Amino acid sequence: MTGIEQEKNRISDGLSIMHALERVLGHKHSEKTPQWTDLGFPVIDRGKHAIFPLAVARTQEDGDSGRAQRLSDMRRSLQRSCVHFFGGDDFHAEMELDARDGYGRKLADAGAVVTGPPWECLWCIQRFAVVLAHSVDQQRAWETLALHIVPMDWVRYRPLNSGTKREASRYRRIIRERDAADVVWTWPLSVPDE
Repeated sequence: MTGIEQEKNRISDGLSIMHALERVLGHKHSEKTPQWTDLGFPVIDRGKHAIFPLAVARTQEDGDSGRAQRLSDMRRSLQRSCVHFFGGDDFHAEMELDARDGYGRKLADAGAVVTGPPWECLWCIQRFAVVLAHSVDQQRAWETLALHIVPMDWVRYRPLNSGTKREASRYRRIIRERDAADVVWTWPLSVPDE
C-alpha cells in the first residue's frame, strides 16, 4: 500500500458525519442514546458518547511539517464548514469549550491542542454536543482529529429545579459520568505495514 493509499484509509469526511448526526439526532426527541455504529462511519462507541475519528498523522519530524500542517488545515477547514452549516463563527460560536474545566479539561489532559479563543467550537444537536478535537498523543508521535459526541449536560448543565435534592443528585451523576469518560482513542480500522 502506498503512502497516499494509507492516508486515504486514515481520513474520514467530517462534514458528512455532521450531516448524518444532524439527521439522526436532530429529528428524534427520544431520551434513548442512538446506536452510533448505525451511522455507517468508523466510530468508537463508548455508550453514552462516541468518537468519530477523522484523521491520524505522524507529528512533524526534523522540519517535515507537511502532514501536521495538513491536519491543522483540515481542522480549520472543517470548523469553517461547520460554522457555515451549523452556526457560530470566529467571534460568536454556538458555544465554546473551556480547556480548564469539565469535558474541555478532559480533552486538554489527553493532549488536545489549544487553538486560542474560542478554544473549540461546540455544536448542539438536541441533547448532544459535538466537539471537534485536535490532539497529540503523550509520546508526541501522532496527531489525531475527531468529532466527539457527548451528552449536552457534560458541557453545559442546566438544572430543571435548582436547589432540590433530586437536581443535586442528577448533577453528581452527570459529573461522575463525564469524569469516567475515556477521550483517548486509536484509529479503528486496521492499516497494513504498521
